Amino acid sequence: MIDIISTPSLTSVLRRSVLEMQTQLSQAQIEVSTGRVADIGLSLGVGAGRDYALGVREADLQSITQTNGVVAAQLDATQAALSDILKSAQGFLATLTTAQAGGSDATTIQAQAAASLQSLISDLNTTENGNYIFGGVNTGSAPIADYFATPPAANKQAVDAAFLSAFGVSQSSAGVSSITASQMQTFLSGSFSTLFSPANWSSNWSSASSQTTQSRISLTQTINTSVSANDPALQKLAMAYTMVADLGAKDLSSSAYQTIVQAATQSIGQALSGLTHVQASVGIMQQSVTNANKTMSTQQNAIAAQIGSLENVDPYLASTRINNLLTQIETSYALTAKIQQLSLSKYI
Repeated sequence: MIDIISTPSLTSVLRRSVLEMQTQLSQAQIEVSTGRVADIGLSLGVGAGRDYALGVREADLQSITQTNGVVAAQLDATQAALSDILKSAQGFLATLTTAQAGGSDATTIQAQAAASLQSLISDLNTTENGNYIFGGVNTGSAPIADYFATPPAANKQAVDAAFLSAFGVSQSSAGVSSITASQMQTFLSGSFSTLFSPANWSSNWSSASSQTTQSRISLTQTINTSVSANDPALQKLAMAYTMVADLGAKDLSSSAYQTIVQAATQSIGQALSGLTHVQASVGIMQQSVTNANKTMSTQQNAIAAQIGSLENVDPYLASTRINNLLTQIETSYALTAKIQQLSLSKYI
């Protein structure tokens, strides 16, 4: 039997071989430049599923880590605002203590209370990345109404109405001088205190949600990551500032004025205790985020190592493969050229 091999058939075989080698060369060049296998499915086979699962887990960890950066910034801003609120409250408590000993005049204390209330409102309306950090889950609206706004906000109107109803005069009227200590005590523990009940606080003072935000800080951990302006300690503080700032303190009789000072001192003392607890809670949140980031960093490193063991290529072997393929392709081209020159006419 005689096998007949034509020049065109030999040329065709060599061309197919060159095309295959060019494909291999392209993949090898990709592997050298990226350090990873060019075709994961082809290279890993059934292991590609595990590689994909590891990639998804790694992406999830990276996403949570990025989100934790935003959460950490908001918690830092919250802690800074709480520190400012706490410092202001401690300073005002010291002033009230001096006032009880007769060391400060009512006009000065009333002005300080007004400034402290304004500062409290400003701190509670702090934003971070466009979100109101004391708004609870309602991060899109300023939590606290401006007591000093023009026209008067609901909180100011409610205080004015309660005072007028109790005493028949406004806070700026000369008639406040006739208010007795007993009358003032009844007002403070009655209708005025009611203005700061949870229901009235939400309707007149706050648009914040009592439900705080929750964040997924790791693959397995979700925690509260905010403080609401509806916290009782903040309500107590607002009440103390308001009673000194806007109940006619500078025009009251000495006994009625002292009644306000004593009530404000008690209220601020309660607020400070609560604020210390809130600050500690935020500190725990911050530490939880830090710990979660450390754990996820370790997990990411471990996953990256596993993915690397599946996907990474030896750069030396890949480079050697490229050189071999180039040599083979050049050889194939040379053979093709020689075969194409073959002709029976040369031998007849």
